[in-house]
This record gives sequence, C-alpha cells and structure tokens, in this order.
Amino acid sequence: MQVFKLFFKIARSKIGIGLLYLVIFLAICFPMVHSSNQQVDFEETRLNVYVDDQDQSEASRHFTEDLARKHDIVKLANDKQTIMDALYYQTVDYALVINPGFGENLGNLSEEATAKALFATFHLNDSYKTAMMDLYLKEYVRNVRMEIAMGKDLPEAITGAEKMLATEVDVEMLPPPEDAVQSERFTDKFATFFRMLCYVLIAVLPNVLAPVMLAMNSEDQKKRIESSRVSTSAYLIQTFAACAVMAALIWLVFMIGGMFLYGGLYQGTNCWLAVLNSFVFTIVSVMFTIFICSFRIGNTAVGMVSQIVGIGMAFLSGAFIPQSMLSAGVLNVAKILPGYWYVRAVNILSGAQDGTMGDFWICIGIQLGFFALLLALTIILRSRHPKTKAVRVKAAAKA
Repeated sequence: MQVFKLFFKIARSKIGIGLLYLVIFLAICFPMVHSSNQQVDFEETRLNVYVDDQDQSEASRHFTEDLARKHDIVKLANDKQTIMDALYYQTVDYALVINPGFGENLGNLSEEATAKALFATFHLNDSYKTAMMDLYLKEYVRNVRMEIAMGKDLPEAITGAEKMLATEVDVEMLPPPEDAVQSERFTDKFATFFRMLCYVLIAVLPNVLAPVMLAMNSEDQKKRIESSRVSTSAYLIQTFAACAVMAALIWLVFMIGGMFLYGGLYQGTNCWLAVLNSFVFTIVSVMFTIFICSFRIGNTAVGMVSQIVGIGMAFLSGAFIPQSMLSAGVLNVAKILPGYWYVRAVNILSGAQDGTMGDFWICIGIQLGFFALLLALTIILRSRHPKTKAVRVKAAAKA
C-alpha cells in the first residue's frame, strides 16, 4: 500500500487548496439551486397599465373595457413627468396612448388606414410582460379587422374579437404512468440540487485531487514508486482507492449539504436512489481526474480542462437547461457524455421525464460503462509512458 500511503502523505500538504475549491463550489451550488427553484406552472400575469384615451370613441371605450378585463388600469394625472415617474418606480408597467382616429382607422381596411399607428406605447425596458402586452394589442387589432373582412360592421367586429380573445383553454396535467418512478417527496429544489452536481463534481474533484496526483507524477516520486517494483495495475488500484476515499469525503459533504435543502434526513426510495446515482457519478469523476492527470500536465491546465468539460457537459446534458427544452441534435451529442445519463436518472426520479425503474438502472449501468472506458484508457496511457532510466553507479577503481 505504498502508493496509497504516499497519496495521503502528499494530500496533507495540499489540504488548503482542496478546502478552498470545496468552499468555492459550495458557495456556487446553493445559490444556483435557490435561484432556479421557480414555479413551472403557467399563470397569466395582470399588469398595471395606464391608458390615455385621446380618441374618446365607442371603439376606444370598448377596447379599454376589454383591456381592463385582463389587466389593472391605473389612473394618473395626464402629465408626462408623472407617467415617467410611475414607470421608473414600477407602479405602472405599461403606458398606453390611444391615438386620435382609433375608431375610424380600426374599422378601415385601406392601406392608408392600416399604416397609421393606432397606439403609442411607453415602458422602461423590454421584458416578457411588455412582450405580452404588445402581443395582445396586435391580436386585438388583427381579430377586429378579420371580423370586418368577413362582412361585419365595426360594433359586431369588436364584440366578436373580444369573445375570441376571451376564450380560455382548459389545461389538464396528465398523471405519470403507473410504472413511473415519480415521488412526492422528491421536490423540485431537491432535484435541482442533484442536477447541479453534474457540474460541481466534475469541476471540483479534478481541482482537489489533481495537485496530489501531479505531485505523485513528479520525477522524484516516480523513481521511488518504480524502485519499489509496483506494477501499473497495482499503482492504478491504489491510486484510485486513495482518490475514491478523498472523493467520498467530498461527496459526503455535498450530501450533508443536500439535507439542509431537503429539510432533514432523506426520506423515500427515490431520494436514496438519487444519492446512489450521485455516488456513481462521483467515481466516474474520480476516474476522469486520474485520466487527465495521466497526461502529466500542470495544475493550471487541469483546472482549465475540468472547467471546460464541466460547463460544456452541464449545458449539453441538461443540468442548467432542462433536457425537454434542448433540441434532438444536442441531446444526441450529449448521449456520449456521462453527465447526460446522470441528469436523465435524476429527471426520472423527480418525474421531469417519463421513465421506469428499469430506465433508471440503465442510466446507472451506462455511467459505470464510462468508468470502465476511462479506466481502460488510463491503463493504456500509463503503460506507454517511458520508464525512468536506472541510475548506475560505477565502483571506484582501486588504487
């Protein structure tokens, strides 16, 4: 166990670097979990809208009434500075001016009339709220003119357009299949935490383990190991065992941190399966660290590689963006990465994706396949490294 002992002997001198990276990534992980824990159900937002009706026609009155059905009308003094202050302090989300001639131009399908602006709008910056209001104005005008094109007069066209815009669509959330793995105890915040580990583990472990691994690959340590006649397989086994022990401690810190987000000890089969899934991904990350350190590059290069791989894999695999929102081409590329199967397993457990317990174990098996592949590549790479030349000491000639 010379290599195992040597690893922890060197690790004691590098513990400060490891703790620094661990604290940094913990500080990154928890705020990201809280910021991403948002309600996913759709609820139509009512805006505070100021309306200045400069047309004062029957058509503009009907329009204002329909607008009040969807949004809250705010009354303000008809003063530019007052309106701008209200927009700045966000007591008003949207200021709308109905231009003179609104009623006449709304029902006129001539090119001259359709080219005239029916509204003047004011808002501080673009957002989904202002985009929603812009869309409503376009839909209202389009529906009224469509009704007129069908032969109706303006009052009938306005009534028909309002009925069409008032139509509500009933949305029914389908329950998961009977063989789905979804659990009520597996909350969205809990699932987000485990998805984030796809990035955190692959980024933090190389930065913690690499300084020790690179120190072991130094010429001095290399000569000591080779002089002890430790085989390549024994070296890898002991190195992986040492890295796994240290990685398990880091993984345990994250699991304890996850308990704070969960609100206590994990409960339910799905939660413990998520813990198992994260542990499997941890040993894959350890093997990835050993693999990149086999190239005998510097600490800076290891950090760059781990960040590039970690961020790239997290985006492609759905750790930051849900897999349901990624295109088929992106997902096909992501399938060659272990992070995709890790995140898919989390999604199956949380109910974010349809899947059975068999699908979950397939994800675990594929991750272990990536571990075996990295292990084989590491063995091949280390076996091709040139051995250090033996130092020959010539005996001094007798006088």
